Amino acid sequence: MSEPGLRNWRPRGVPSARPGNGPLRDWLDEPGSLTRRLRALAGEAFRVRVMDERWGRAWPDERRRLGRPVHEWFWLREVLLCQADRPLVYARSVIPGTSLRGPLRRIRSLGRQPLGALLFGRYPVVRGTIEVAPLKASSRLGARAAAHGDTPRWARRSVFRIAGRPLLVTEVFLQPLLEELSHASD
Repeated sequence: MSEPGLRNWRPRGVPSARPGNGPLRDWLDEPGSLTRRLRALAGEAFRVRVMDERWGRAWPDERRRLGRPVHEWFWLREVLLCQADRPLVYARSVIPGTSLRGPLRRIRSLGRQPLGALLFGRYPVVRGTIEVAPLKASSRLGARAAAHGDTPRWARRSVFRIAGRPLLVTEVFLQPLLEELSHASD
């Protein structure tokens, strides 16, 4: 399977890296909390479904984006952000083991709480460049999203730093979100 980010990730300002005008473009460009926007859209029906949490190896492009060595272990968290039972976004977080100190030590016990609540909560956070990519189901990331949710369309990712400790968050926008956004703009 191909890796999702070796050639496809582009900074969000590059014209070829974004869909045409429309509601999804605003979501890809969102500099703040995607969780907050999803909660506003889904209301009381907002849910976090944890698909996987474990120690493991990051994909090569994730390691490179974090600037980490090959042998390092990472805490991997994969969730679906849903409206009731309907997945809207598949999210994958990759956290170096050395980052799980201080404020980030709570990540391993988040359970069904969204990571965005921690990232955009009480701790000062620095967000790196947002990169976006069209996503094919044949990519490793697209296949993971499709296996847990629905047809992947676009993805974005960025490195966050809390107290200087990095973590990579990738968010895949699924077909049901695009449908919801198109109904909302009608």
